[in-house]
Amino acid sequence: MTGLVSAHPSCLNFNDNVPIIIKRYGWQCIECKSCTICGTSENDDKLLFCDDCDRGYHTYCFNPPMNSLPENEYSCALCVRTFGTKASAAPKTKN
Repeated sequence: MTGLVSAHPSCLNFNDNVPIIIKRYGWQCIECKSCTICGTSENDDKLLFCDDCDRGYHTYCFNPPMNSLPENEYSCALCVRTFGTKASAAPKTKN
């Protein structure tokens, strides 16, 4: 993909933390998303996305591996350290 694409965080269903944190790393769109741990985009049905930073993680790349996807929102360890809270406690961007 070439060129810049922009969107409103609320249109992408991001919470208020996502626009803050994605400025700090090379954010990937859903078509390009890969696992932060192994770097591959294989097995996209096993990719879990952090609700605070939108990074992707294969459930089997965690140590220990995650046996199932969380039922609710998910915050990666990096975001819990950065924000001191989980995504479920973060304010949502209003539509």
